Amino acid sequence: MSWTDIKQYLDNFRTDQVMQQLQDWNIGDLSTNPWFLGGFAIIILFTYFMGWRTIAGFISGIGGFALVVSLALSKGTGVEGIASGGLWIIVGGGAVVVFLFIYLLFIKSE
Repeated sequence: MSWTDIKQYLDNFRTDQVMQQLQDWNIGDLSTNPWFLGGFAIIILFTYFMGWRTIAGFISGIGGFALVVSLALSKGTGVEGIASGGLWIIVGGGAVVVFLFIYLLFIKSE
């Protein structure tokens, strides 16, 4: 593997290409998709009540992160996203997801 191969691979992680890929995947529609929301809620509740607290915390972290990114992308990216509240969704939603993840994994133990 040469340096040019590594550079071409790392070009896939540029911000503009990542945002384009997320928009191509329709990530912004996940916050309104009832199958996505219901599926994650059922999986989280099932694993929580089965006593698998670590798995429930991990899945809620992944689902929360996907929901926060979906809500932020639906507000728009760039300056128009900041003006319409996308920044507050990322900061506030991220804080809630991290708190829930830490609570389920480390604080809530039996």
